[in-house]
Amino acid sequence: MIRKIGKMARRDIELMLGDKVYLETWVKIKNDWRDRKMDLSDFGYKKEDYM
Repeated sequence: MIRKIGKMARRDIELMLGDKVYLETWVKIKNDWRDRKMDLSDFGYKKEDYM
């Protein structure tokens, strides 16, 4: 999923600039994010998605 997001973002930026770009993707993981209901909702998950 992260790879797909990066490819789509790079393609959009290249179209906007009219030139090739190198886009580096960096992801930081929060400890225990799956166990924190507030974090899950901040990431866009609905209660019925994880209950």
